[in-house]
Order: sequence, then structure tokens, then C-alpha cells
Amino acid sequence: MTDDQPTSPEGLLSSSDFFFTTRIVDTATALSKSVHVASDITAIHKKLEHRHIGLWMIDLDTAESMLSEVADLTANYPDLQVIAFGSHVEVARLKQARQAGCHLVVPRSKMTTDLVEYLQEYLS
Repeated sequence: MTDDQPTSPEGLLSSSDFFFTTRIVDTATALSKSVHVASDITAIHKKLEHRHIGLWMIDLDTAESMLSEVADLTANYPDLQVIAFGSHVEVARLKQARQAGCHLVVPRSKMTTDLVEYLQEYLS
């Protein structure tokens, strides 16, 4: 590949849930997509500065604090899409993610069933 050829965007995942992290990273790998785990804002900034990141997934059950960064990062990286996912019973938390500027906010079960679709759509 030469430097002037566009590369497929990569993904970021902010989650400390081993089960979901493994599921998302393994699914991405099976689809020949790349998803990096970034659990703190410094790591997220480094990835955004040095890679073509098209999708940031935030696990609201383990990385809710990242919501405070959504507006700033999407303003600085307009191509960045943000999906937040969490427990369907945490209605206030899901609402908070929508208000923070996440492009898509879904229950954990929908994230699981539609993961392949999201990775193909946002990382192509």
C-alpha cells in the first residue's frame, strides 16, 4: 500500500468489560477491521492524532466518564461517529449519552445483535 491510498477507518472502544471488549475486538478482526481499546482520554487523543479513526464506541456501564469528551472530540474530528451502549434499564444514562452528542445510543442487547452491521457501516 502506498501513502496516497486511503486506508479504512479504524475503531476505538472505551470499555473495561472483558466480555464485550473481547466480543467487539474479535468480531472486528473476523471482518478484517481494526478496533483499538482506549480506556483513558490521553490514549484516545493519541489514536485520533495518529490514525484514521471513524468510530468510537463507549460502554456506558464502564466508561460513562468519557461522555464529557464527546462534544469536543466530534467538533475536532467531524468524521468521528460515536456509538454509546449500555443497560436498557439505565434510561437516564442512555439519555445522558444522547445529550452528550453521541450519534447512536443503543441498549447493550442491540449492540450485540447489530455489531457486525455497525462495524461494516462505520469502518468501511
